[in-house]
Parts: sequence; C-alpha cells; structure tokens
Amino acid sequence: MTLQQMEYIVALDTYRHFVLAAESCGVTQPSLSAMVQKLEEELDVTLFNRDKKNITPTPIGEKVIAQAHILLKEAERVKELISDEVESMSGNLHIGMLPTISPYLVPDFILSFKQKFPKMNLVIEEKENAALLNDIALGSIDMAITTSPEAGGKFLEIPVYKEPFVGYFSCACKDTLKMISEGKLPAEHMWILKEGHCVPNGALNFCDDKSVGNHTYEAGSIETLIRIVDRNGGFTIIPQLHTNFLTAEQKKNIHSLDHIPAASRLISIVIKEDFIRERVVNAVYNVMKDVIPAEMLDEGTKSRSIKLR
Repeated sequence: MTLQQMEYIVALDTYRHFVLAAESCGVTQPSLSAMVQKLEEELDVTLFNRDKKNITPTPIGEKVIAQAHILLKEAERVKELISDEVESMSGNLHIGMLPTISPYLVPDFILSFKQKFPKMNLVIEEKENAALLNDIALGSIDMAITTSPEAGGKFLEIPVYKEPFVGYFSCACKDTLKMISEGKLPAEHMWILKEGHCVPNGALNFCDDKSVGNHTYEAGSIETLIRIVDRNGGFTIIPQLHTNFLTAEQKKNIHSLDHIPAASRLISIVIKEDFIRERVVNAVYNVMKDVIPAEMLDEGTKSRSIKLR
C-alpha cells in the first residue's frame, strides 16, 4: 500500500473516469488501472464498481477513500513541516478575509508581503465569517483574518489588533448624539451592516436581533451604509480605519462611541488547532503589524513571535 495508490483512488473517486483520473495524476490510464487493481488485491476488497457508464465506490471503498484523504493530507503536512524548518519561504498561501476588514488591510498587505516573500504564491479571498470557518475546517484555505470565532475548540485564534467603532451620523441626529453621550445607543435609528456589527457579548451585537435597527436594507458594504445615512438620515457605526476613506465633509459626521460598552472589534488570525506552518503564521502576523496602526495592536502578542508547538 503506497501514497501513490491513495492518490489514485482519490482521483478516481473525484473524476469517476479512469482516463480523467489518470490525466490528473500525470500517468497513463493503464498504469492507474493496474495500481488500483493491485491495491484491491492487496486489501482483498473491491473498491470500485466498474461498468461502461459509471465508476462508483463500493461501501467499503467509500471508507477506504475517506481514509486515503486523511493519509494524503497528513503526508502533505510532513512536507510543510520540513519546508517550514529548512527552506526559504515558498509555496502556496491561501488566506480568507472578512469583507469588512479587507479594504483597510489587503492593498498594503499584498504590497508588503510580496516584497518580503517573493517566492510565496499568495491568494486572498473575501467571505463572511461562517464560510471562512467552514473553509478552514475543510482545508480549502490555510487561515482566515476575521473577527473572533464562536466555534468552540476546533480553531486557534491569534489576536492581532482591536479596532474601535465610531459613529457616522446624518446632520439631523442631534438628539441621537445626546443619547450616545449619555451611554445609550438608540438602535431604532441605526442602519445595520449585514455582517461586521457583531461584537460578541457587546452592546453592538445586533446580528441576530431583527427587532433592532433599520433592516430595510442590510448592507454588505460600509461605503453603501454611509451613502444611505447621507441620503436617508439616521446613523450607523463603522470601523475606525474606514474614516481614512471619507471626504473632509463626511469626517465632520464622525463621533466617538467611547461611552458605549465594547464599541470595538477584535481582529484575529484564525487557523486549525493542528496547523503546523509556524513561519507562515508569523510572516502574516508581522506583515499585519506593519500595516495596522501600532496603538491598535494586541499587547499580548505584538512584542513576540507566535509559537504553535
């Protein structure tokens, strides 16, 4: 039984076609067929049902293929471990990121990362939090840069920075401003961001409460929220880093939320508990430290490197 045979049965399960599976593995169809048959003989089971129209795994074949996926992933982890210890930074790095973080981080992050690690193939994609955590669990991304997950012990969270929220108000919100100065948040006048106003256990956690806030339009874009407030009145809350994107006139509508409990969000690097590419994690973390204002950085980690094991 070899890793090559594991690769072949996974490919055959994926493509359900001997020729296509062989092409994906870079071998001839007879070679792949012979290796699969040899594995079946060694295990003394039939892994695939074969007929002219369909190739499907048998019940025992499904179990063996599931184990093959695990073996191949573990073999890849061994390669990553060796690469992380002895080679220069190279290979692939796939990062997922919350859309309400990426505008302030991605442009400078890409520039700095590529300058420091030119041999790394960097891919960044935007998704909402639940999808990011699912992708980490499946192994389709290496890590996520997002708000704190609420998914138990499956993930390791590395805090990077805490970003305050600020209020963005229309000119007709003087009464609302007075309430906020007294430590109250009149949510009925607030325009809601679809995802990003979620501060776990905080006063701004409106995501699951449809009775709070204006849900006429649940924006996926902070820029859209600002335009809605400008045209329709009311207010919204935005990450402090977004104020750099506002015009001089719009900046007059910004007000602090210092009196509101938990008016901030913690941004973290999130990985699987068994992630082993320590140098890669530190590379991402150090580039983020270069991009994010120093006063926002997490005090617990900003002066030391990340240790995974």
